[in-house]
Amino acid sequence: MPQRTLHLDRPLADVWKRLQEISSWEGVGGLTDLRQPHHDAEGNLSSFSFSIETPLGTIRDQARVISDALHGMTVVAEAKGLEVAVNLKLTAKSPSTTTAEFDIEARSTNFLSRPLAGTLRHTLESSIDREARKMTDRLEQP
Repeated sequence: MPQRTLHLDRPLADVWKRLQEISSWEGVGGLTDLRQPHHDAEGNLSSFSFSIETPLGTIRDQARVISDALHGMTVVAEAKGLEVAVNLKLTAKSPSTTTAEFDIEARSTNFLSRPLAGTLRHTLESSIDREARKMTDRLEQP
């Protein structure tokens, strides 16, 4: 599972607020055309619709978002036997800076999709630096 540590020049509260906006997740892990965000009673992002391009064609589905009280967030997109999870764990390093442990994982949810999951894992591993830069740029926006 590819992982990076992001160093963000924004307070933790600002970063957390940006993560509740689906625009922060556009393109990360291959998720595109993000729409129809849903938020829970506390205002945390809980799901959204997405598209993703695969060798099998364009898949349109809904991603689940799991948040915890310790500023951790996981976006899970599952379709056609594949599951992609984008994980972030935020920590305040100072009043004005935040560190985020960032990783992306892909796995097969059935035996037929194992070869495709392996290919997707390899693609994510080779693109983790680009994904980390993309997420950093979005989270540092005012």
